Amino acid sequence: MDEVHAVIELKITPQRDCGFGKIAERVSRFEQVEACFLMSGGYDLLVFVRGDSLQDVAHFVAADLSTLDGVLSTATHFMLKTYKAEGVFENIGDNRLEVS
Repeated sequence: MDEVHAVIELKITPQRDCGFGKIAERVSRFEQVEACFLMSGGYDLLVFVRGDSLQDVAHFVAADLSTLDGVLSTATHFMLKTYKAEGVFENIGDNRLEVS
Protein backbone atom coordinates (compact mmCIF):
# COMPACT_ATOMS: atom_id res chain seq x y z
CA MET A 1 0.00 0.00 0.00
CA ASP A 2 1.25 3.50 -0.83
CA GLU A 3 1.68 6.10 1.86
CA VAL A 4 -0.70 9.04 2.03
CA HIS A 5 0.73 12.56 2.26
CA ALA A 6 -1.10 15.66 3.45
CA VAL A 7 -0.45 19.31 4.17
CA ILE A 8 -2.09 20.63 7.32
CA GLU A 9 -2.50 24.29 8.18
CA LEU A 10 -2.70 25.10 11.89
CA LYS A 11 -3.99 28.28 13.45
CA ILE A 12 -2.45 28.56 16.91
CA THR A 13 -2.28 30.94 19.85
CA PRO A 14 1.27 32.14 20.53
CA GLN A 15 2.47 31.53 24.06
CA ARG A 16 3.97 34.09 26.39
CA ASP A 17 7.79 34.22 26.28
CA CYS A 18 8.16 31.64 23.47
CA GLY A 19 5.72 32.71 20.74
CA PHE A 20 4.95 29.87 18.33
CA GLY A 21 8.12 27.90 19.11
CA LYS A 22 6.87 25.61 21.87
CA ILE A 23 3.80 24.44 19.95
CA ALA A 24 5.82 24.06 16.73
CA GLU A 25 8.32 21.90 18.60
CA ARG A 26 5.55 19.70 20.04
CA VAL A 27 3.97 19.30 16.60
CA SER A 28 7.35 18.49 15.03
CA ARG A 29 7.98 15.63 17.49
CA PHE A 30 5.14 13.46 16.12
CA GLU A 31 6.51 10.66 13.95
CA GLN A 32 3.92 11.39 11.24
CA VAL A 33 5.28 14.93 10.77
CA GLU A 34 7.85 15.25 7.99
CA ALA A 35 8.21 19.05 8.11
CA CYS A 36 6.81 22.01 10.04
CA PHE A 37 7.05 25.69 9.01
CA LEU A 38 6.03 28.99 10.58
CA MET A 39 4.03 30.85 7.92
CA SER A 40 2.59 34.26 7.24
CA GLY A 41 -1.05 34.59 6.20
CA GLY A 42 -4.24 33.09 7.54
CA TYR A 43 -2.59 30.14 9.30
CA ASP A 44 0.47 30.05 11.52
CA LEU A 45 2.02 26.62 10.93
CA LEU A 46 2.24 24.55 7.75
CA VAL A 47 2.77 20.86 8.55
CA PHE A 48 3.63 18.09 6.08
CA VAL A 49 2.53 14.65 7.30
CA ARG A 50 2.41 11.06 6.07
CA GLY A 51 0.28 8.10 7.04
CA ASP A 52 -0.75 4.65 5.91
CA SER A 53 -4.23 5.77 4.78
CA LEU A 54 -6.56 8.76 4.58
CA GLN A 55 -8.18 7.53 7.78
CA ASP A 56 -4.79 7.29 9.48
CA VAL A 57 -3.98 10.94 8.70
CA ALA A 58 -7.51 12.05 9.61
CA HIS A 59 -7.23 10.28 12.98
CA PHE A 60 -3.84 11.89 13.61
CA VAL A 61 -5.30 15.34 12.96
CA ALA A 62 -8.41 14.75 15.06
CA ALA A 63 -6.81 12.93 17.99
CA ASP A 64 -3.33 14.45 18.18
CA LEU A 65 -2.97 17.81 16.44
CA SER A 66 -6.34 19.44 17.03
CA THR A 67 -6.33 18.53 20.72
CA LEU A 68 -3.01 20.25 21.52
CA ASP A 69 -3.30 23.26 23.84
CA GLY A 70 -3.06 26.40 21.76
CA VAL A 71 -4.32 24.89 18.48
CA LEU A 72 -7.36 26.90 17.41
CA SER A 73 -8.14 25.25 14.05
CA THR A 74 -6.77 23.00 11.33
CA ALA A 75 -7.24 22.66 7.58
CA THR A 76 -6.12 19.39 5.97
CA HIS A 77 -5.23 19.03 2.29
CA PHE A 78 -4.47 15.56 0.92
CA MET A 79 -1.91 15.25 -1.88
CA LEU A 80 -3.59 13.34 -4.69
CA LYS A 81 -0.95 13.26 -7.42
CA THR A 82 2.64 14.46 -7.78
CA TYR A 83 3.70 16.35 -10.89
CA LYS A 84 7.00 17.71 -9.60
CA ALA A 85 8.84 17.12 -6.32
CA GLU A 86 12.22 18.38 -5.13
CA GLY A 87 12.86 19.91 -8.56
CA VAL A 88 12.19 16.68 -10.47
CA PHE A 89 9.22 16.15 -12.78
CA GLU A 90 7.29 12.93 -12.25
CA ASN A 91 5.94 10.89 -15.16
CA ILE A 92 3.07 13.18 -16.10
CA GLY A 93 1.77 10.86 -18.82
CA ASP A 94 0.81 13.58 -21.27
CA ASN A 95 -0.07 11.66 -24.43
CA ARG A 96 -1.23 14.63 -26.49
CA LEU A 97 0.10 15.09 -30.02
CA GLU A 98 2.79 17.68 -30.56
CA VAL A 99 1.73 20.93 -32.18
CA SER A 100 3.76 21.70 -35.28
